[in-house]
Amino acid sequence: MTVVHGAVRDARFAWRPRTTLFASAIVVAAFVPLVTGGARTADLAAGLYLASAAVALAFVVGVAGLPSLAQGAFMAVGAVVAAHIGSTVAGAVAGCAAAGLAAGVVGAAFARLPRAGFAAATWIVSWLVATALQSLAWPLGGTEGMVVSEGPSLTGHYELALALTVLAALAYAALSRAPFGLQLAAARDREAAASAFRIPVKRLRTVAVACSGAVAGLAGALTVHLAGVGDPASFGPYLSFKLFVVVLIGGALAPLGAAAGVIVLGILSVAADAIGSIEHVAAARSHTLLATIMLLGVVSLGWEGILRPARARRPACPGPEPPREATTTVNAVRLSKRYGDVVAADEVSFDVQPGRITALVGPNGSGKTTLLRMLAGTIEPDGGTIRGERSSLARTLQATAVFPSLTPLEHLLAASARRRKHAAVLRSLLSTPKARREDASFTAWAERVLERFSLPAGVPAGELPVSDQRALMVATAYATGASVLLVDEPTAGASRVEAERIAGLLRSLRDEGLGLLVVEHNLGIVQRIADDVVVLGS
Repeated sequence: MTVVHGAVRDARFAWRPRTTLFASAIVVAAFVPLVTGGARTADLAAGLYLASAAVALAFVVGVAGLPSLAQGAFMAVGAVVAAHIGSTVAGAVAGCAAAGLAAGVVGAAFARLPRAGFAAATWIVSWLVATALQSLAWPLGGTEGMVVSEGPSLTGHYELALALTVLAALAYAALSRAPFGLQLAAARDREAAASAFRIPVKRLRTVAVACSGAVAGLAGALTVHLAGVGDPASFGPYLSFKLFVVVLIGGALAPLGAAAGVIVLGILSVAADAIGSIEHVAAARSHTLLATIMLLGVVSLGWEGILRPARARRPACPGPEPPREATTTVNAVRLSKRYGDVVAADEVSFDVQPGRITALVGPNGSGKTTLLRMLAGTIEPDGGTIRGERSSLARTLQATAVFPSLTPLEHLLAASARRRKHAAVLRSLLSTPKARREDASFTAWAERVLERFSLPAGVPAGELPVSDQRALMVATAYATGASVLLVDEPTAGASRVEAERIAGLLRSLRDEGLGLLVVEHNLGIVQRIADDVVVLGS
């Protein structure tokens, strides 16, 4: 009963007026088959299957920031597997698994590409899958199609499609506010900063694409049973394009934004058919007009969509201080780095010890940031060795590099995710009691850290003054649990008062037992904080 009471309490805390609106709409939608005919019910079921795939795609596009144009191809994979297995249940499960595996391969192959490159690569995947479906007889019978065994009734399909769409939206909501989603959002905003805070960007993106593809495969498997025939033309590249555009129209950052986009798509589709019949235009040409209208709609909405995300509220519950990594000493021994004829670092040696601040000083171009990057593992030295646990290091970047769409609280929760025991994707998805308790405990701890750093909890970081953003970078590095912090020019551009504030924070971290390596130009600050000073020549 305690578990149930905790779940009810957390649900009541997170409940909002818009939640009531959406819940009421879902209840009403469940009774739609009572007033529609068979053909209309089939159309609505097909639209809801499309909506479930679109909601899963929205997570990848909105939260992970990956413009995937292969969602229709993953639906095709699910459809092919389901068509050959025959059984609706077995085919749906197998199609889901096969599409998830295919999407995982695509994600692993292209997750590190820039956004334009990722879009182009996934678009090519869509064309390759469509060409294979059209050219080969085995997948779906080639150009003639393939008859598929019957599944549930039309009403059964509709209710199943509605449930799948709702579950996809709930999964989106749960994962987007979980450490998994916050880390993806951090990498979306600034990948370099996310990597500096030890967020495993490629792995998280691969998992996100795989999960999204699995939902698309399930939708494709059920769609082919609804239609009763596997038609390769139904899974062409236009399907992937259409799914992507409805996500942008509805809103990629709202759980039900993609579903709203599908509704808009349906309205525009009816309008396009009506225009085509009045003007005696072929269906293909009228739907080209539809695609143009959709693109104009996306541009006019400023790429933000119809539905905008609501900021999640998090219950906080006092808990023990999350464990930090064991203190360690990092030794840099005769580190060297060259870029052609330019010597960036020339046999530099120093130690970073627990409870001490080591300052690196020197003129611009003397190699201070290069040394930090070598210690952090971003670049490899040409000579010398690094001794100590490099995995226990966290680094702030030279430029101010917060995640502008995340709040300071979300910064700390994303950075501290690797310190959790119960924050895996499945636990977050199911919102298990241990996951909820741990989230509440970490939220309370993060709020205490923000109070210590004099930072607000709920303001998007992009709206904070620069001095607060610099302090937030240090707080985020601290939240990783690392025992050694590499801090690059923390007082750059700061006033005297702001610089003193940062200096006080760095001293407090040293007094806590952390080792700090600080690159700093302000020699007055260096004099006040440093226990050891390493001077680099030009």
